[in-house]
Amino acid sequence: MGLLGGLVAVLAVGCTDREPDSLFDAAGYHVRGDTVFHLKAFPGSAVTVEGADAATFEALDRTYGRDSTRVYYDGNALPEADPGSFVLLDRSGFARDDKNVHQADRLLSDDPDHFEFLAGDMAKDRAAVYWSDGSILSRDPKGFAIVSDGDHYLFTKGSADVHVNGVKIADANPSSFRLLSGAYSRDDRSIFYFTDRVAEAAPANFEVIDGPYATDDRRVYWMGRVIDGADPLSFRVLNVDFECAGDTRRAYYRQTPIDDTDPATFPDGLAVSGCSATSISFAP
Repeated sequence: MGLLGGLVAVLAVGCTDREPDSLFDAAGYHVRGDTVFHLKAFPGSAVTVEGADAATFEALDRTYGRDSTRVYYDGNALPEADPGSFVLLDRSGFARDDKNVHQADRLLSDDPDHFEFLAGDMAKDRAAVYWSDGSILSRDPKGFAIVSDGDHYLFTKGSADVHVNGVKIADANPSSFRLLSGAYSRDDRSIFYFTDRVAEAAPANFEVIDGPYATDDRRVYWMGRVIDGADPLSFRVLNVDFECAGDTRRAYYRQTPIDDTDPATFPDGLAVSGCSATSISFAP
């Protein structure tokens, strides 16, 4: 065979028996002889999957695996899981068997036949609606509805509660709740920004102008907070991306008046290109 050929053959055999190394091997499960390893992503190390049967072991993905008697997650046995009926679901990190739905290494639902995924990484069965982390968002799956899913805000409601991004909007009335724009919403009594009630707002004539800015007949709001002294009749957004705005008397950065600014002196034909709490700039 020759010295070089013999050396290559020895190295090839050695590679099949060596412990996995994240520098050279992909993360996930590796069978080496009679041993099953689970390897963390670089710079992680390999751990032996205790009790795993190398002869019948099957890697389902990087996290889930099974042999003839057990199911494993990240190398740890899941005693409640049935390997004979265990399958991955269409959303990463979820699997099921004949009795349960699993999210990562915990039981999520004992109703796999009625389990389904919803928008916004939510899911439900006959008993509950689940948030993306597996916590229960609502125990009213029949009355549950997605109000809006956009602009980074997911509004949902059931018969008793309203949530935004999984957080309850206290005191919101589900039956009259509706989205206005962005993080602003309302019911028949109140205006809300994200989860907070805008206590000063007059719902009858409240209007979202652009982004976080809104007005009613008495006040101007940024992210639901009053901009002290701002005139709702003449208020306008100058650059929503930089959160610049103004009325006939002053310019504002978010809630803060920008010192020594008079909108009447702003150059004609030039757009506001940026601002801070101390300055405002323009560009053609």
